[in-house]
Amino acid sequence: MTNKKGTNADVEKRIQFAVELRIKKVPNNLVVEELHQKFKKSYQTHRKDVKEANKIIVKESSITKEELEYIIRQQFDELDETFYIARENNNPSVMAGVNKAKNAAIRNYVAIKRDLDYPEMWQNQMDNESKRQSFGGIDRLEDRLEKKDHLYEAPWDKYCKEQDELSS
Repeated sequence: MTNKKGTNADVEKRIQFAVELRIKKVPNNLVVEELHQKFKKSYQTHRKDVKEANKIIVKESSITKEELEYIIRQQFDELDETFYIARENNNPSVMAGVNKAKNAAIRNYVAIKRDLDYPEMWQNQMDNESKRQSFGGIDRLEDRLEKKDHLYEAPWDKYCKEQDELSS
């Protein structure tokens, strides 16, 4: 560590180095160690640099929903593999850590999915509302209950009803 303040060029150089390592799929903690070995700043400074590098990577990426789904599925597969290895080695602390990481990943996935899908869901709702208005406004509750088309019927229930009708 040094007692002098770094310049913006130094900060940019550290962040760019972190971006290069993160693109190579090096984990955050190892990137912090590499930065510490190379630039000799505090760990806190390097954690901030890695956080900024991750923001740059996300900001500059332009991936489709399908690619995002694939990436997340790949991360879940890696977590599952780690869990099974830990279970074979009877290591409960690693198994608990994997479950915590999986819970955090699910929470992040839901937040990302909500942000990505919200405009589309809003537009679909507006389209459906305009269609309903063009067909005479809001349906009456009695009509909807009589139709029962809007209710979800589980495949097993549908199969059972078909079997009952065939046996009758």
